[in-house]
Amino acid sequence: MELFRRHFIYIQVLPDHFTGRVLGDKRTIRRACPSLDNRRDEIKDFSHIRHTLKAIFKELSPGFSLRRPVALMHFVPSHYVPTQVEVVNFKKSAERAGVSFCCISKWEAPHTDRELELIWTRL
Repeated sequence: MELFRRHFIYIQVLPDHFTGRVLGDKRTIRRACPSLDNRRDEIKDFSHIRHTLKAIFKELSPGFSLRRPVALMHFVPSHYVPTQVEVVNFKKSAERAGVSFCCISKWEAPHTDRELELIWTRL
């Protein structure tokens, strides 16, 4: 039943944008975020990031559900290396943007559908 379905959303963080998709769905969306483009120092203001994530979560999980989605935020080290403070703030921003829980990944390569299914079954 769609009313009780919980979506698993996979977000990749790249230097100037986010890409996101729902596990089991082939549609991928891309949203630009100018706050990610400044790599001279740590990101201080996460409000633009939160608004961008909120728009992604709203578009990827349309309709009404009693359960909020779960997200996996993936920082590919060859593209974007956050500090520990930024990782904590990204997690908080995602949870404030509309997901019930956000996992963080720093794996070297993008996750495959099979890896995402294993992560989802273990949550």
